[in-house]
Amino acid sequence: MRVYLFIAIIFSIVGVNAQTLTLEECLQLSRENYPLISDFENLDQQLSLRLKSLNANYYPKLDASVQYTWQNDVPGIDASMTGFNVPKAPKEQYKAFVDIQQSIYDGGMTKAAKQMESSKKVAEKLNVEVQLYSIRNKVIDSYYLLLTLKEQLKQLAYNEEILKQRLAEMKVAVENGALLQSEADLFEVELLKVEQDKYSLLEGQKAALEILTELTGANLSMDQEFIMPVTLDNQLRPEYKLFEAQQQQLGDYQYLKGRQRIPVLAGFGQVGYGNPGYNMLKDEMATFYMVGVRLKWNIWDWKSTSSEKQIIQLQSESFQTQEATFTKNLSLAEKEVESRIRKLDKILEKDDAIIALREKITQARQSQMNNGTVTAADYIKEFNAESMSRLAKEIHLIEKSKAEVELQELGKKQN
Repeated sequence: MRVYLFIAIIFSIVGVNAQTLTLEECLQLSRENYPLISDFENLDQQLSLRLKSLNANYYPKLDASVQYTWQNDVPGIDASMTGFNVPKAPKEQYKAFVDIQQSIYDGGMTKAAKQMESSKKVAEKLNVEVQLYSIRNKVIDSYYLLLTLKEQLKQLAYNEEILKQRLAEMKVAVENGALLQSEADLFEVELLKVEQDKYSLLEGQKAALEILTELTGANLSMDQEFIMPVTLDNQLRPEYKLFEAQQQQLGDYQYLKGRQRIPVLAGFGQVGYGNPGYNMLKDEMATFYMVGVRLKWNIWDWKSTSSEKQIIQLQSESFQTQEATFTKNLSLAEKEVESRIRKLDKILEKDDAIIALREKITQARQSQMNNGTVTAADYIKEFNAESMSRLAKEIHLIEKSKAEVELQELGKKQN
């Protein structure tokens, strides 16, 4: 009972300390770790500043000016023709004044410009999303490489254990004079090969782990546990949302251009002090001011708006073509991945049968080797074939899982 309790405690400790990391978690970490993620906050700040700038269109505009001029002549009437002296404006003039303008109705220009900036920010954010999505493939490749290396190392550990058992049996047989030392040496050679393969795989595992660490920013170690993904959340490719946002941006731009043809109404005023004032015939310092309203309407733009509409239509058609091409490429990739999955399903159907037969052959060779009818080399050959068949099955399972994830990652829009 004490032994069982001790084992239970050990397993509970291992279970608590085991560091597992799913593919979904790696993908999320890689997104949060990638420098481009900071662009989202940057784009939000840019939009806030642009909207604040556009809101200034609703506020009065004040322009202060100071002016000094000297002119060679001024309007006046010759005194000899009238018989009395008519005052003239001074040739030297100076004044300081403030112009005030307040928009009353801008034809919806400011509102349209704000909508245009908002749709522009959405498109820019989605462009960042597209770039972030491309990182997912690197994470998936690294993750599945680590799963593959893990299975290969597991198989090597199994081979090492069996070979050590056989080597111990061979040494006993050699000591009893039943076998030559060269037969046992073959197992020594195979164990050395296992050590070589293990070193190579561990170096590969280390390199893959470093890549995944760089992508995710997580502190990963060699004892990290990776599990086979079952499925990922289906999501639409961000490129589709980007195409939609680009179309929306074109629509908002077209609406903005149309607002430029709407009449605008503004109030204005001027107040100042100088010589002369508005009465040009008084050569003296004076205060002057005026107020008024102004209606402005661009009644003819030489078909500029019409040309802009044609350009926008062509751009819209270009985006539609890009989306159709993107969908076509995804469809081709989808067919290729589905074909790969079907092939792996067929292969996996035979893997268990192959392993079972290989086990029988290996057991027969072991019995024959013990009886001296076949050499150790014959046994090792069949043992390695059995080992490869076991590993092949696990690799096929990993390849199928990866293909299923790749199929989900395509994120093709459904018709």
